[in-house]
Amino acid sequence: MTLRLSFLLVAFAASVGAAGAPDALGDREKADLMQLERDIGRANVDRDAAFFERVEADEFVFIDSNGGVTTKKEDVDGVKAAPNPDVKLLAYDVDDMRVLLYGDTAVVTGRVTTRQTVKGEERTGRSRFTDVFVRRDGRWQIVAGHSSRIKS
Repeated sequence: MTLRLSFLLVAFAASVGAAGAPDALGDREKADLMQLERDIGRANVDRDAAFFERVEADEFVFIDSNGGVTTKKEDVDGVKAAPNPDVKLLAYDVDDMRVLLYGDTAVVTGRVTTRQTVKGEERTGRSRFTDVFVRRDGRWQIVAGHSSRIKS
């Protein structure tokens, strides 16, 4: 009886240890996705069109808080266009993130705080976002995004 009980305890411990492995993998993927969101913020400040070409899937669509729809092509073209000299994005900080993993699909929600100058006057804005990513060829691509302003 003791041998049988020992075997069951070892089998249970092994199954608990194996169950912990996917969590570690999931934690790494969640951290990678949160870093990707911060990288998106940096690319917005830097106007890095090449970054958006890589990260946005061809079918990418963004819905803004006014219900406007932007495709990947429109987004990348907007980044490539000459910036409005009256508006400069100074900071795009992402926090309060939550990542939900569904195999090769992930939903990331969070908050963005932006600082910009408009005609020399500094302004701060806050919004909430939801982004949907799909893992393709070993990397995450954003397929859909939505943002809603947080009223001050």
